[in-house]
Amino acid sequence: MVRVVTQHLDACEDHDLAIRTAGQLLRDGELVAIPTETVYGLAACISNEEALGRIFVVKGRPSDNPLIVHIAQLGQVDELATVDATSRRLIDVFWPGALTLVLPKRENVGDRITAGLDTVAIRLPSLAITREIIRAAGEPLAAPSANTSGKPSATTAQHVLSDFGGRIAAVVDAGPCVQGIESTVVRVVGERVIVLRPGSVTRAQLVSAIGGVVELSGPEDADSVTSPGTRHRHYAPQATVVLCNTVEDIGKQVATLPAGFTAVLLAVERPAVDVEWRWLTSSTLYAELRRADDLHVNKILVHCTAAVQLDEALMNRLRKASEPFIESV
Repeated sequence: MVRVVTQHLDACEDHDLAIRTAGQLLRDGELVAIPTETVYGLAACISNEEALGRIFVVKGRPSDNPLIVHIAQLGQVDELATVDATSRRLIDVFWPGALTLVLPKRENVGDRITAGLDTVAIRLPSLAITREIIRAAGEPLAAPSANTSGKPSATTAQHVLSDFGGRIAAVVDAGPCVQGIESTVVRVVGERVIVLRPGSVTRAQLVSAIGGVVELSGPEDADSVTSPGTRHRHYAPQATVVLCNTVEDIGKQVATLPAGFTAVLLAVERPAVDVEWRWLTSSTLYAELRRADDLHVNKILVHCTAAVQLDEALMNRLRKASEPFIESV
């Protein structure tokens, strides 16, 4: 079931009417939270400078953080950017899907979207309803994650409402996001593919697709500034996040909790520690971080097993959530 929840919190549950309603609101210059396969996005039409500006205001998003443009069909990428041969290969393999490409922008792409850079981040989502909404809006949509800047991303419509309440026109509720973690962001530089933000598409998949060099950009690398979601603190709950490598580390953290302090543990399996715990997966990470805040716990302990540490996207989000970085070693 798909529904549109408006700022007055009344719901429209007819699929076609929901799409038309969302499209009309976007054409009218409103902000609408939309579902994707990754996370919910806070969308505005790319031609509406006022609406684009309100994305930054509503989210509390720094103005130097570029926005990702979401398109509904392949041909739209060439209207917005120039595409090299390697990027075209990645498009052929991974679109529609959770891969965002940073490409040289065309003159019709405004500086508000790109934060004044000469590149634009673009992706073609795989979720059909996302593409339907873009088509109903009549143009591509700029849509960063639909959460207050710095907080865990929204993977349900309720997450969006808890962050924004009546400050946006509507949220299109299509249920929980399937992947639950943001897209991989890459840029092709010469013969290299540089991963600016790890995500649902892995480096191994990228290497398999192009048969070439795929590198992970560091936070201080010059290329990293071109990517949305890399320059500022992200994904962080109110509670302190502590990354623990062993069960013994978890036990020490629990044993040293001050009187009256509470903790919750995120783990891939139940450890022998007397503390409330929840399953840790990429798809449920943000929901669990938000749940911990709803419970008003003081600490979120994360058991970083070898399998967790091998998951680049998951570890990227965990490290950002724990900044200033706290790790039990």
